[in-house]
Amino acid sequence: MSEERINFPYVDDMKNDSINLKSIRTIYEKMADDISKDIYVSRLLLSLTGNQTYMKKALSYTKGGGKLIDIVDSNQNRTYIYGAGIRGKRIAETFPDCKWGGFIDQNSKDSSYRDIRIFSLKEFLTRYRSGDIVIVSNMLDTEKIVSDLCSKMDKKNIYILNDLDKESMQDIYFSIDEIRRGIHEDSIFVDVGCFDGKDALKYLEWIGNKNATVFAFEPDEDNYKVCENNLRKYTNIRLWNVGLDDKEEHVGISGSGEMAHFEKEGDKYVKTRILDNIVVDEQIGYIKMDVEGFEEHVLRGAERIIKIQHPALAISVYHKISDVWKLPNLILELYGGYRFYMRHYSATNSDTVLYAIASD
Repeated sequence: MSEERINFPYVDDMKNDSINLKSIRTIYEKMADDISKDIYVSRLLLSLTGNQTYMKKALSYTKGGGKLIDIVDSNQNRTYIYGAGIRGKRIAETFPDCKWGGFIDQNSKDSSYRDIRIFSLKEFLTRYRSGDIVIVSNMLDTEKIVSDLCSKMDKKNIYILNDLDKESMQDIYFSIDEIRRGIHEDSIFVDVGCFDGKDALKYLEWIGNKNATVFAFEPDEDNYKVCENNLRKYTNIRLWNVGLDDKEEHVGISGSGEMAHFEKEGDKYVKTRILDNIVVDEQIGYIKMDVEGFEEHVLRGAERIIKIQHPALAISVYHKISDVWKLPNLILELYGGYRFYMRHYSATNSDTVLYAIASD
């Protein structure tokens, strides 16, 4: 498994993408507070070096990430990671100075990762000593995993990464008050990659207007059906089963749920549209975008809206190596009057959001 695959979920074609020192500095200077600057530097150094330890500073600003730091740094006994997949390896690489007891993995074909032994559950249970802790990195079957571990150890010494992530994500996309103050009550919220529709509903609560207009876009058919069910009674939320792009074409979709994403050849196909062609005379106040590495294309397809209307933006900048400089640089090319905030919303390196707010 390559280092890039551990740090970033999608391959980044950087053949024609050079890093410009001046633009890096400009983005840094556009950050509106010290938290944003710290998180930007953390993500930038991760992209440039591949060294996961730089994310520790960003994690410290999240509730769940702060707890993970306390768990790892304060434990005097052995610490194990359940799951030797991508999320488990991220934890090990974020805390290289921890005296890891090992990984626990039922399916790994490897015996170790970076000198950290990988044990089966049976092997771990024979090694377990009172006071040892386990961090469960698996996304699925956590209840079964905890049940298996509790056959030998105290549940209070088991920590689930999913729970730490949930604590960190409670206010994702809606944690910057400066955005709300600048949104006109009659403007539209555009939810690009609405997944299950819950962010659209959260927007109505956050903006304090249950009748506010929302345009929601979800290309994956299964996710779209979930959105239809969750948003059925809201006549002010308009839902599209299309993907957004900078051109109209048929694009493949692979993966499912939160991991559904565009690929040249996928398990199924969807037609893409350009946001500028959908929104003609409407006033857009806020655009949220989490599209699994396709953010650059969607932004280019919203060029006219951004240049003329300067809506607030919330853009995911963690899917690809170059996202942390390429996406803010593109936003500034479209409209140079934005200032930035950056916030992190997980206990590892997922879910970093760049907020852009027009300064005039």
